[in-house]
Amino acid sequence: MFTLMVVCFGMAMVQSSNADDKKITHEQIEEVMKKGFKAKLHEDLAANKDVLAKYAAWLAAYNPPKGDAQSWKKKTDAFTAAIKANDQAALKKASNCKACHNVHKKK
Repeated sequence: MFTLMVVCFGMAMVQSSNADDKKITHEQIEEVMKKGFKAKLHEDLAANKDVLAKYAAWLAAYNPPKGDAQSWKKKTDAFTAAIKANDQAALKKASNCKACHNVHKKK
């Protein structure tokens, strides 16, 4: 009986930690902005694809402080799609900071 309780508790802890992984923090978004966009990683997709893919996943999972959820999804989907397609031109278009900040950044 004790073994069963330990196994169940362990499974609950794993499920809990997986749920926590999906909550994106403001600090993670600041990392995307500073280490990604301000560092201009998006200007060289071939060299930075892995980190850009991680940042795209964070952006897609984030709940912006303002703006429409559909707008956020459309913008983050375009960013993610450009990375997956290795499309530097589409990534440049999807990386328009002002387009996102105007509708989603809390002032």
